[in-house]
Amino acid sequence: MTNYTVRVECVAQLDDPDDVATDFDAIAEALFELEDLHDQDLAADLGAGTLTFSIGVTAADEFGALDLALGAVRTALHAAGRGTPGWERHYRMLRQEVEEAHTTAV
Repeated sequence: MTNYTVRVECVAQLDDPDDVATDFDAIAEALFELEDLHDQDLAADLGAGTLTFSIGVTAADEFGALDLALGAVRTALHAAGRGTPGWERHYRMLRQEVEEAHTTAV
């Protein structure tokens, strides 16, 4: 198993752009409560209406890492009331990046 860092960027497609700020706290709280993840982070650009998730996962390969991270993103968005199925109508995926996490010995 390998540690990966997955970054997922989404753009909001909401009727009220201010809903991104409203959703942020619920999404962040849900993301940080999820098990089997590490080094989670969530950033928002409220002007652009984007959310950028950074999620550490342990998986057999890049495909497994992306699958775990996307599941975490869906779960977090669902916690903000952007239900599953249909979450992609509220937040559209812009970019997904997967890379091996590099650790340094201390």
